[in-house]
Amino acid sequence: MEPVRDAQRSWALLGISFALVMIDGYDLFIVSFVAPLIAKDLHLNFVNIGSIFAAGLAGSMVGGLLLGYIADRVGRRPILLVSLALVGISTLICSLAHSFAAFVTLRFVAGFALGGLLAAIVPLVAEHFAPRQRSVAVTVMFIGYPLGAVVGGAITAALIGYGWRNLFLGAGAVTLLLVPIAYFLRETLYMPDAPIDSQANLPRSSLMALFTEGRSWITIAASLAIFCLLLVTYLLNSWTPVIAAKSGFNPQEAAWCGVLLNLGGVIGALSSTLLVARFGVFKVVTSMIAGGSLAVALLGYLFGSVGALYSGLVVIGLLVIGGQQNSPAISAQLYPQHMRGMGVGWQFAAGRFGSILGPIIGGRLLAANVSVQLLFMLIAIPTLMSAGAYTVVGMLRQKQLS
Repeated sequence: MEPVRDAQRSWALLGISFALVMIDGYDLFIVSFVAPLIAKDLHLNFVNIGSIFAAGLAGSMVGGLLLGYIADRVGRRPILLVSLALVGISTLICSLAHSFAAFVTLRFVAGFALGGLLAAIVPLVAEHFAPRQRSVAVTVMFIGYPLGAVVGGAITAALIGYGWRNLFLGAGAVTLLLVPIAYFLRETLYMPDAPIDSQANLPRSSLMALFTEGRSWITIAASLAIFCLLLVTYLLNSWTPVIAAKSGFNPQEAAWCGVLLNLGGVIGALSSTLLVARFGVFKVVTSMIAGGSLAVALLGYLFGSVGALYSGLVVIGLLVIGGQQNSPAISAQLYPQHMRGMGVGWQFAAGRFGSILGPIIGGRLLAANVSVQLLFMLIAIPTLMSAGAYTVVGMLRQKQLS
């Protein structure tokens, strides 16, 4: 059953959703911005900090899968509101944590809620737009994610002198302020005026529904694509500044690596919306990521010059991270309305698994003293695999529609 669409309401929803994704993009990366201060205050080593990173990502993986399934049963809006409130509260309480155990637990809870928020908000936005507008709308919304990291990083740099606890306090408070705004979002799972009996008869899906009725290969291919893609993007975000520092760049120059990578992602995602409207999301994303794999392979040869390295990172951000911002739009296209939250949640879970493994793999390769040139050539392999998998998804989707 198609949701009621109102152009003004739809664009207002997109604006609110953009703000939610931007805030939560910052929330997910906030630990990396203040990790040295947290480590010093709580007496943590690098292994502990790595565990905190992994806890947030693992929580997001579990939350996306579980809460996405629940959102298909009880509605997107309730899950979005509860998840948003939980993200804000757990982030706020992080400012009071005085032990590693407390901090890692709170980051898992925040990640769990963030996974549920994303699994609910993608179908909510997608279902407020006509099919021909959905890919662009969802991609525009997700531009807020890298933008949240860029803007949040700048704010953190400006306010870091006030202490890491106050930064968590502020991030949590701002997130909670968005709850009453999100309350006004309209539900899309059921028609507002549909009789209760017809609502009760809407199909209920189990997790296995993702692999039945001809959906198994499309689910597997899409999962592989987003797994490889987030493995690469999180590996690059985590280790490129470290590699730059080891290559002789000063700390400020190394720090700019992450900013430029994500800034390129914002530019790429914005540019892709114009191309998607003309050529379709699958062709655009496949081309961007395939081109990005070549740029990643060549990056290891650019560490001899600041200008060359920065240019290479902007290009990689534009193609790889810019392409990645379209992956939620792809996920929203693959499944019918009654199981869209679960399908999107599954895809986010697959991506989060890749985002957890990426930094670990990068660390292992660096510990094995792999040369910088060989390291980035190896990273280019899963990038190319992602492009290939999305090509398969596009072919299967076309077959599904024919």
